[in-house]
Amino acid sequence: MDSVRTYMAAKLKELRKVSNMNVDQVGNALGKSGKTISAWEVGRGQPDADELLKLCKLFNARVADFYGERVVPDENDFTDVPLYGSIAAGAPVEMIPVADHHPVPTTVHKRYPGGFLLKVAGSSMNRILPDGCYALIDPCVTIERNGDPYAVCVGSLDATIKRARKLNNGFELAPDSTDPTYPVQTFNYNEPGTETITVIGRVVYYVLPFDWRF
Repeated sequence: MDSVRTYMAAKLKELRKVSNMNVDQVGNALGKSGKTISAWEVGRGQPDADELLKLCKLFNARVADFYGERVVPDENDFTDVPLYGSIAAGAPVEMIPVADHHPVPTTVHKRYPGGFLLKVAGSSMNRILPDGCYALIDPCVTIERNGDPYAVCVGSLDATIKRARKLNNGFELAPDSTDPTYPVQTFNYNEPGTETITVIGRVVYYVLPFDWRF
């Protein structure tokens, strides 16, 4: 068993006991069985990103608490990927200064070798992308899967992430949020003055900063 999984298993059990909860109660909070929680506590499997978020909320913990400040993932399991602070329309990705790097699972990196990370700011996509997470972007220049989340630039603005749909002569950008006040935006190129949409790439995965918490 790798050191990350071992630490995570022990920490989960510790936090559960400190919270005076049994495995069934934790399982109910996550929509899992108590048997699944018990398996995680002995290192047979581990929570995915969404489940880890729920555990953080349940125990008022940080993501880093489940990894340990001194636990370093095995380099064979994770690959560092560029994290960009911002991307504006018309700026080639390879010419943008890299703000940092952050690890993603190597299996994911192999599927999207050209992928890069963008920090998600705000709650307009919080049903699928928590505020503050890092979205993995698979670069592309067209919308190939209508309704999927894409990073796009509106006019000359920095990239934003929305569920994108290619129209006959324009685009529709839709939020996916628990806040109903975020509007669906339609960009109709038949109307003079409509801002140009530049497709940056499709969102294919996300990871959490080690200091992320609710």
